[in-house]
Amino acid sequence: MQVNRLLLLLLTVSIMACKKDEFAGLSTLTELKGESGVSYQESLAQWNEIKRVKGNSYVYQTTMVSWTGFGSTTELKVEEGRVTARVYQEFKTNQTNGQREITDTYAETKADLGSHPKGASPLTIDDLYRSCAGEYLIVNKETNTLYFETEKMNGVLTLCGFVPVGCMDDCFRGISISSFEWID
Repeated sequence: MQVNRLLLLLLTVSIMACKKDEFAGLSTLTELKGESGVSYQESLAQWNEIKRVKGNSYVYQTTMVSWTGFGSTTELKVEEGRVTARVYQEFKTNQTNGQREITDTYAETKADLGSHPKGASPLTIDDLYRSCAGEYLIVNKETNTLYFETEKMNGVLTLCGFVPVGCMDDCFRGISISSFEWID
């Protein structure tokens, strides 16, 4: 009988701890604001409103650059809410003149979308908002520094992720949108 009570108590405490973490993640979505002063929830609402007005077709790029001079850019084309193309370029920075030199590249269409292992995943901006909330802004705030930034003019997501406390080089994990453009 005592064992059953102890198990019930442990189960109750575990459930309450999960709920507390869930609520902590939700507060991050409304409290964490970047330089633009826009929270995740506000940004998502603005994205949905702009998308309603402008449509669901656009092109965006993600860029990753290492402190060593290596990096990559992935351009994703979204038409009517579906990713239809992905273009990838990997580069290194020439130490003499500072120019980027392309070291690898590919272009995918609907037929072979996602067939290359390198580059950003073929995701829509809606997918990125879900990843932001469900993967990156829920990490432990005591062991990670959280980042959330939006476009100053319209409040749309540009950066969402985290860096483990104490990490020094190439530590950012998350989403970084370097350019965005609507298409007709």
